[in-house]
Amino acid sequence: MTARRLQPVNQGTRYVRITGITRGGFVEFQFSIGDPTLYLDMILPKQAFDLFCEEQGAVHLSGTQAAAVDADQLKWRDGHAAPLDTSSTSLP
Repeated sequence: MTARRLQPVNQGTRYVRITGITRGGFVEFQFSIGDPTLYLDMILPKQAFDLFCEEQGAVHLSGTQAAAVDADQLKWRDGHAAPLDTSSTSLP
């Protein structure tokens, strides 16, 4: 049996996107490395969330980035891409 070598972990930007706060004060969030469309759903107490973000050097997704993640999810869930926003795109 041959030993398998694992690919090195992508050391790209770490992203967080808060998706909710529970009544108990827990922060529900998405965490991703390198690609904000591939994420883990996580939940931590507020203090632990703040420490996690600090230790990871995490960047909070902007509104534009969050909208792009949502559009990507719709594409995979519904089988088609979200409508193109032509207000910021010049079309011929």
